[in-house]
Amino acid sequence: MISPTVSFIIPVLNGERYIERCLLSIKNLISPVYTYEVIIMDNGSTDKTHQIIATLGFQFHVIKGVNVSALRNQGTKQANGRYFAFVDSDVELSPSWLESALNSFSDNTVVASGCFPRVPPDATWVQATWDIHQSQRQSITTKQTVAWLPSMNLVVRREDFLRIVGFDEDLETAEDVDLCYRLGSRGTILYKPAMEAIHWGEAQDLKTFWRKEIWRGSGNLKGILSHGLRWDELPSLGYPLYVLMVTLLCMAAPLIDLWHWRILLMPFGLFALTLPAMCLAINTAYRTQRLEALPKLFVLYLIYGLARAYSIARTCMRSFGSRKR
Repeated sequence: MISPTVSFIIPVLNGERYIERCLLSIKNLISPVYTYEVIIMDNGSTDKTHQIIATLGFQFHVIKGVNVSALRNQGTKQANGRYFAFVDSDVELSPSWLESALNSFSDNTVVASGCFPRVPPDATWVQATWDIHQSQRQSITTKQTVAWLPSMNLVVRREDFLRIVGFDEDLETAEDVDLCYRLGSRGTILYKPAMEAIHWGEAQDLKTFWRKEIWRGSGNLKGILSHGLRWDELPSLGYPLYVLMVTLLCMAAPLIDLWHWRILLMPFGLFALTLPAMCLAINTAYRTQRLEALPKLFVLYLIYGLARAYSIARTCMRSFGSRKR
């Protein structure tokens, strides 16, 4: 039996809303030369995910009670391809995705290739605004070397993935950043805009955005402990730490102002809390020439900072609590 060129590895949990779109996009790939297999790793879905997968003619493997890093690693153990294509169940690939991805590896120094997916055509204002932020991370017209790419839309050389022992299963989030940092020691991480994809599961409203950023933030500290602190991680860590310190100041400010019979510290705290979000919003609006999005960018950057700060505080409190026990 001839081994496939690419093994698609798709983790899923209760993905009935999007997985059909994902699998159909794989079926519709233009691949005149390359062959592929699809390995679906289910985390114990209780909705119609299994029925949809079976109806489309795919098989799946159920592994309950593990995180997405472990699911992907387990998928690679069953994979036969020379390349591993990590695609999330809420991502839709463009027809030329596979051919574009594999063309990247004509350069032997490239160990991984991918791009940041776009938001749906009918995106909500939260999705559309965050997409403006995401667009700064890469050029939208030319390929270039980057430090990391999201694991929802990523192709990796098999030998390099196995050499670094895959995803760190201690990480529930930021596992893609950690993986790429370790892969980067072996070669080039290539952003390839031609690997166009749509992320249908991006947060649609502020409540979901808040919850997702808390969840994502929980992996920041663990990731740094795993691969060490890098200079390019300082903004994503420093901003939440700043917000956490200023938030504590704002909580104490009313009592201090009342004690001194003045209103001074509280206004200063609120100004200090909102200043970084406003600076980030102005910078993004200017760089992307989207000045009309300035108020919306400010709101999302502020919520991002608060959510990540809360995540850090919660992680530290849980760590302290576990040590006391």
